[in-house]
Amino acid sequence: MNLFKCEFKKTLYETLVYYPDLIVSFIVTVILFFLVINTGNNKDTILCSYVFWILATGVLSESSITISTEKQLGTLQNLLIKPYSILYIIITKTIVWFIINLVKSFFFIAFLSLFYNLNILLKVETIVILIIICFGILGLSLILSALTLMFTKVASFITIISYLLLLLSGSIISIPNFLIYTNPLSYGTYLVSLVISNNITLYNFFILLFISTVYFIVGVAFFKAIFKKSKQFSWTY
Repeated sequence: MNLFKCEFKKTLYETLVYYPDLIVSFIVTVILFFLVINTGNNKDTILCSYVFWILATGVLSESSITISTEKQLGTLQNLLIKPYSILYIIITKTIVWFIINLVKSFFFIAFLSLFYNLNILLKVETIVILIIICFGILGLSLILSALTLMFTKVASFITIISYLLLLLSGSIISIPNFLIYTNPLSYGTYLVSLVISNNITLYNFFILLFISTVYFIVGVAFFKAIFKKSKQFSWTY
């Protein structure tokens, strides 16, 4: 809990101090949204998918960026001598980022409410879907973090991977049905369409939870395996 409080205060402070970055990020987010909103048939689905993607992308990138930054500064070893495991530190940082950026998203949503009906985002089902999606994306983030332990430049590909996830969500372009089950964001977007049509069932939530759990378990196992192995070779800076 002490680690969470410290990370939360640190992240909040950095966000407020570097407010120009926050403003630029908000403007870019809005512009990109208006570019993609007319690419599909159902604007509610695109809206939800876009908000999901914003938060999922942050969860995806935070841990890799943290490790990459620590490596470039030569301070990664400091994480290893703290009273918490590096895995716990990374997960805590990611959760803190999610909370901070969830607040940022509220401002984005408030702005969009001037143009669109956002009732779909306020439904309990939609919120549950978002949480489960980010839980699964955290697993993918840990896989990328493990690779960053060995190859710093992996973090440079995060943006490409995040836009690939946006395409795979199926909200912008149609994707084959089998791809819906390949990642939490794709299936979560599909569930939003079921929420809109009032056809969603508890079974659908279990499938999403299963997909996300598999991603998380694989992510944790892969990170631990690579981290254990990384002690046997020199990290690539």
